Amino acid sequence: MADRLSGLPDDVLLSILKRVDLRDAVRTAILAKRWRHLPAALPDIVLDVLSFRKKQDDDHQDGFTFTSRLSREARANLAVAHAAKAILARRSGEHAIDRLLVRFYLRAESIGIVRSIDDAIASGRARFREAAFDVRGEKRALECTGRDTLANGRRLASLVGGCPHAFAGLTRLRVESVTLRGSNDVANVLAACENLEILSLHSCDASAGSNVAALEMEHPRLVRLDVDACDFETVDLKWLPRLVQVSNNIWFPSRTLPPLVFGHVPQLRTVILSTVGTVNYRTLKLSELLVNTTGTRTLQMIFESEKIWFQPESPKHLAPLLRNLRIACLDKIHKECDLIWTMFVLEAAPLLKELRISVTEHSCGSLAAADVMRKLLYCKKNNIEWHIDSDFKHYNLLLVTVVGFEIKDKFVKLIKRLAHAAVNLEDIHLEDEVKCENCQYYPTTWYPSTDKEREL
Repeated sequence: MADRLSGLPDDVLLSILKRVDLRDAVRTAILAKRWRHLPAALPDIVLDVLSFRKKQDDDHQDGFTFTSRLSREARANLAVAHAAKAILARRSGEHAIDRLLVRFYLRAESIGIVRSIDDAIASGRARFREAAFDVRGEKRALECTGRDTLANGRRLASLVGGCPHAFAGLTRLRVESVTLRGSNDVANVLAACENLEILSLHSCDASAGSNVAALEMEHPRLVRLDVDACDFETVDLKWLPRLVQVSNNIWFPSRTLPPLVFGHVPQLRTVILSTVGTVNYRTLKLSELLVNTTGTRTLQMIFESEKIWFQPESPKHLAPLLRNLRIACLDKIHKECDLIWTMFVLEAAPLLKELRISVTEHSCGSLAAADVMRKLLYCKKNNIEWHIDSDFKHYNLLLVTVVGFEIKDKFVKLIKRLAHAAVNLEDIHLEDEVKCENCQYYPTTWYPSTDKEREL
């Protein structure tokens, strides 16, 4: 069978290798000279430390064991480094690689991974249409100490400084569990990644005494920015002429600064804000938060079934900012809250076409931890009073979706008011609360669950 396979043309063999894990594809080069050049000719190269680590765990379960003083993370990193060197050393540079994705741990071995890519680019052996790094600490974010994230930050800075070609070719970069030791760290990373289009920061922070209270972002090509659970006082979108989407998830509260500051962002179309409002969170005013975002088409605000952390305002203040809004999503509103206030967005956004509202009592995390946090930090869930004129009409709203709908007065009242106000409304979708993908939470009530509800 091996001889028959080896007799097939290269394009057929490459089609076969595309369907197996890259680790196995690299191993084929060892089996026969006929296959040796094929892994280097693959159009997509995915070097995932998590995949290599899983393979090691599977081998261990199957009885293939060996004694090593290295941790699983170190062995997986070394395996990625060896695979990168083996594949890229044989590239000719004649054809560009469609997609490169490299995920690795910030350990000593990571320099071998990035240097192989850097050398291949510098020598002309490799060109990438899309290139992405997913850089993370060897510990999970919640397990990292300040010393861990500082070490990760130093190692990232060393990689950026030592492998300029690799970072210059990146179009996507995800960084997790890294401490930025000053504004120069941020500027150096952004300057090195000159072709970067998507940047994701997860569980990153500023070192004590540094001047990164505000994460200042300046980049000529960045299209999307995701900031998740990062400890910066604010994220200042200072000069991002091509930015289309920004999200800030679980920000740390500031007494004076908003979670986002919008500078020069003329192409911005989507804004996503999500956090758990605690006693430390001051109530935000959208009219102050959304300054310089008049081109926004989609606005999503997620409340994680806790405090509503902003105050609805009159059209006088919000209409100039939301005049181009087409889609509004107000998600994970706690079940104790009234819903009529959500209509403020209709008053402020005359061109709105879709409104989504979701209601839940669920927030992720272990029950014990959630109870402790609620007692220490969470404040009483607030209700928002809002008056809307009975004669108010909206002429562009076409679709309303309510997730977590129940046969209760506040839901029925909201639907009636929306149906009355939206003159050209086409569809109203009433949906059940969805399962949580993070913790597999299932709603306790389902709609529609009875024959009468289904008939309605």
